[in-house]
Amino acid sequence: MKDAFQELNADELDTVCGGMKTDPNYVSKDVIDARGGYFTVLGITFTFDVNGKISSIS
Repeated sequence: MKDAFQELNADELDTVCGGMKTDPNYVSKDVIDARGGYFTVLGITFTFDVNGKISSIS
């Protein structure tokens, strides 16, 4: 049972993750960082990044 777990290689990881990868150095105006959550007031939605800073208002 000691060897029941193993780290996935890059090809296996692409398969189980649908081929999606993150790149923290890539910035796109089409992507909103909402890892910190969001709320809506009077039809305006505020999203927050992981640090709690507002990342988008729409």
